[in-house]
Amino acid sequence: MPRLAPVTMTERPPSSRSMEPPLSFARSCAYGAAPSIVTPSSNSARYARRVWRTPVSVTLDFDGPVAIITLAPEGGRHDRDSIEALGDAAMYAGGRIDGPDAVRAILVTGDFGAGWTDDALQDGDGPGLDPLGAGIHALADVPQPVVGAISGSCHGPGLEIALACDIRLAAPHATFAQPETATGTLPRAGGTQRLSRAVGRAQALRLLLVGDTIDASEARRIGLISATYPEAELEDAALALARRIADRGPIATRMGKEAVQRGAEMTLEQALRYETDLTILLQSTADRAEGVRAFAAKRPPHFTGR
Repeated sequence: MPRLAPVTMTERPPSSRSMEPPLSFARSCAYGAAPSIVTPSSNSARYARRVWRTPVSVTLDFDGPVAIITLAPEGGRHDRDSIEALGDAAMYAGGRIDGPDAVRAILVTGDFGAGWTDDALQDGDGPGLDPLGAGIHALADVPQPVVGAISGSCHGPGLEIALACDIRLAAPHATFAQPETATGTLPRAGGTQRLSRAVGRAQALRLLLVGDTIDASEARRIGLISATYPEAELEDAALALARRIADRGPIATRMGKEAVQRGAEMTLEQALRYETDLTILLQSTADRAEGVRAFAAKRPPHFTGR
């Protein structure tokens, strides 16, 4: 899988993190150009609220240690540009694992999308195929835990983006579908594999082969999402969950995600051995020592990611 070009930007001093404006990722970012800096129209501490308006498919901003990726594909449908922009945002956020501006959790929100554009559907041959999925794979590969907040249609590539998230929450009216077989093709960004790992073989085949559209209630029943919240509360609930994850030991949460993901591809014996290896590695970290001290002192721990 080709690696997307990295995003470059001018960093602000750590002390100004709380006022760091969101980044807007347009097509140019996929080719290494610096993202445009968009100044919020509000000085609210929680500037992640969509208080700016820009004609781009993805915005990225930071609420302390939580990176917030907001999706806005034009017309609610994805193309090469929107997926490349997602990949750029994911790689930028995923690469911030050290220092005072480290990202400890990622929230994906906004419009997950109702499918591909007509041009993207026709772009199914040769070298054009893989980049359509590369950005979604980049999101799945970030080391930090990823929370998805889904409201509205989550079909085709939208569902594949959701499947690249580790924990999925949804509004009651959200709908989910993997309908590609209706056009004589298959999901191109992990839908056949991540879907079966999320809901099991039988339910995945039903969604893939029949193309059923299911609601949030059914999605929760089969394990596709973890919980539902009223639309007005969904993003706040998802951000609160991401903050709770970010408050925990960052090395431990990254290793926990890695253990589950890699363990799924191993035998039980191999996975248990891998779990033990990761636990041993954690014993030498400063965060583990701080966690033990904080527990004994009955105080909140102060993790540094070391």
